[in-house]
Formats: sequence, structure tokens, C-alpha cells
Amino acid sequence: MNLNLTLACGLYDRTLALKTGAVKPEGIDLNFLVMTPAEIFRRQSRHTEFDVAEMSFSTYSILLGQEDYRMIAIPVFPSRKFRQSEIIINRNSKIETPKDLVGKRVGCSEYQQTAAVWIRGQLQHDYGVDLKEITWCFGGLNEPENWSPRIPISIPSDYNIEILNNTQCLNEMLEKGEIDAVIGANLPKAFLNGSSNLDRLFPDYQAVESAYYQRTKIFPIMHIVVIKREVYEKAPWTAMNLYSGFDKSKTYGAQLMDRVPSTLFASLPWLMAHMENTTELMGPDPFKYGLDPQNRNNIETLLLYNYEQGLVPKRLSIEEFFAPETHHLT
Repeated sequence: MNLNLTLACGLYDRTLALKTGAVKPEGIDLNFLVMTPAEIFRRQSRHTEFDVAEMSFSTYSILLGQEDYRMIAIPVFPSRKFRQSEIIINRNSKIETPKDLVGKRVGCSEYQQTAAVWIRGQLQHDYGVDLKEITWCFGGLNEPENWSPRIPISIPSDYNIEILNNTQCLNEMLEKGEIDAVIGANLPKAFLNGSSNLDRLFPDYQAVESAYYQRTKIFPIMHIVVIKREVYEKAPWTAMNLYSGFDKSKTYGAQLMDRVPSTLFASLPWLMAHMENTTELMGPDPFKYGLDPQNRNNIETLLLYNYEQGLVPKRLSIEEFFAPETHHLT
């Protein structure tokens, strides 16, 4: 008899087959709940509501650092994204280079957000920005809210921190010039609406991100997949069977985009050209799963950033991060 498991995950080309049932992990019946990552992360990290879940890399590492072992990860990365495009500045703040952020007020919806960890790490390591010389402002991005972190964390005491009150939001403050920049996984509404006051720090961001990949071979991992530990301990085989299911689903999604040249799977007029350019730069599988040397470098870089930014008390190892059954997946 198959094991019935709930999976909370975003619906992407690489997870579609798990939702439709075109791919079924061996021995497992999945109840696929389509949810936004932000909702999954908060509910799973606080209450472990789902048997299997897409999870913030950074939040999972924080839990491990706090010796919270309610979940165990497998090396499936449903979300990866370059983030140099997501540093939005107020044009009047005289910010032309990353180092101009020093002494400025920079907004972010959450310190522990993986996208923010990547951006801060890149600012520090690639551009020599001292993160402690920036005032970091945390609060609602596009709407005021009674802000709180998804799980309790300790931000280093030598960082300059401000918490917005429940009448303020980062979007409005950036538009008015009350803060100088915003970083994170989502773009401020005013920027998306074409505000003349706002711009990207890197207007030619695709060239910057491509150069970053060519230099580092890192396509930043944002999310992993976790299994509730009580499920895993009763059936350790679920780690490999779920990994295999996610991997087959990713292949299925790639075939939908790549093998029907007479029609377009996604509503992108130059989808095929985009895929050809991506393959030329990054190879045939930019979203590859597992623990090959390239993915290990990616993971170790993010684990270093988590440690340097005070989110974990020690630098975690890959072996303690993922289920032992998956360590051989190179």
C-alpha cells in the first residue's frame, strides 16, 4: 500500500507533473497543495503542517542551527534565481555603484529571506560593501503590517536595524525617498508601476548576472524540499523516492518546453531563443538537483553567507543538511 503524503509546493514547469499525476513517486500518493512560498515557509517552519514542503533554504538552515530537527531536506531545488536585478534604488539617493549603499537606509521584508542573504553576500564579497555600515529597515513590502519574522532569529548586535511600524511600508518609503533602496525576492509596487523616482542598481542586470554565472558557476539556490522528520524516520526510503519523483517531474517539464517547436508551452514569444541562450551559457540543465561539485559550491557559498550574517552559530556542512540517503547524488 502506498504512503499518503501532503506536499505543499509552488506550481512550476518542474513540479507540474507531480500535480497532474503524470509523474508519481514510487510508493507514494501525493496530495499536492499549490501554495505561495511565503505561506508555506511560515506555516511549515512554525507548525510543520505538511509531510513534504518546499522550504526556504535560509530558514531551514536557521532551524538546524537552533537544533530544531523537525524536518530533513533532500537536494531538490525548486527555486533558483539570480538576484542582482532585485536591488531597487531611489534615483535621488545618489547611488551609482554598490559601495554607494554604505551609509544609506536599505529596506528588506525579512532579514532571513534567502534572496536577501544572497544579495547581502554578493554585496559584501563581490563589491566590498560593509554590511554593518548600512541601516537595514524591516517591514511590510507593499502594505503596512504588524511585522514579525517567520521564525525567531538573532540579528548581529553590530548591525544597524530599524523595524517599521504598522503604518509604514517599504514601497511608499522608497518612493518618497525616506529609504534609499530595497532588496529582496519581490519588487516594490511603485517600481513595477514605472515610478520615475526608482531604478535598478544594475539596469543591465542580465549582463551582470550572466557575468556572475560565468565567473562563479553559481545559479543561486533559493528553496529546497523538506520532509517531516517523523515521516522520514518511519520510512527513510521516502527521501530517495521523492528525490526521484521531483527529478522526473523536472525532466517532464523541460520536455514540454523543448520538444514541441511548433507550439509554445509558455506565453513567451521567443521561448526557444531564450532556452538556446540559456543552454549555451549554463548547459542543458540549469535547475539540476543533487550534490554534484557545482551544486556543492552553490550550497557551501550560501551556508557561508548564512554564517557570516549571523543567522547560524556555526557553518553547517552539506552532510548534516541533507538526508544521508541522498549524499551520493552527484
